[in-house]
Amino acid sequence: MIRRKITKARAVVQQSVAKIFNTNHSTTEERIDKPPSRFFHSPLILFTREILHNPRAMGAACPSSRKLSKALANFVPLDSQGFVVELGAGTGSISAALLAYGIPAERLILVERSTKLVEYLRKQFPQAFVIEGDASHLKELLGDKAHQVSVVVSGLPLRAFPVALVQSILKQVDLLLPNGGLFIQFTYDLRGKMLHLPRHFHSIAHKFVWSNLPPARVDVYRNEKHKENVQSII
Repeated sequence: MIRRKITKARAVVQQSVAKIFNTNHSTTEERIDKPPSRFFHSPLILFTREILHNPRAMGAACPSSRKLSKALANFVPLDSQGFVVELGAGTGSISAALLAYGIPAERLILVERSTKLVEYLRKQFPQAFVIEGDASHLKELLGDKAHQVSVVVSGLPLRAFPVALVQSILKQVDLLLPNGGLFIQFTYDLRGKMLHLPRHFHSIAHKFVWSNLPPARVDVYRNEKHKENVQSII
């Protein structure tokens, strides 16, 4: 069933890309000799190519909307001194919202596994730290910065991943975040049931973004490991 859905989604994306290219195709020699480079390197085209290459990893038919990206960014405390880590930065829609919200570029770490998207992110956000790699090895990827993280914002489609991979990623998030640290995740499942988070992560806020396509839900969890430990002692 999942394979059929992925195949169908891939076909739809391929048809959409073909329509875009046909619409922008010109019969003039000038257009043929000089293709519009900005078009071929636009975020949407890059994102679409990655979907065709690895639809399971991308998890969405288009980049996060501005309103969804803004909703995620608005939950990040501006007075926090640690790094803000974004998982699955993609084409940088959430990254741009974080910067516009007021997060300094030198406090922003973007993690992305696609080489093409990493190259694009480094050009778009030269002052931010852009790391190529898998979020299931997050602590190793961050090195010395791993002990200075205060917030993790996730654009990863965790519900589309195998359970073992989700558990591995969330274990890395747990290792990184200090007591009081925030994990911010969006999902298209509006019920908001977050799977496989350690029990000391408590839900503290959520927001629905109805204007996103499809509608999305943003959930905020706080690491309260210290509180959990105190209760267990008592």
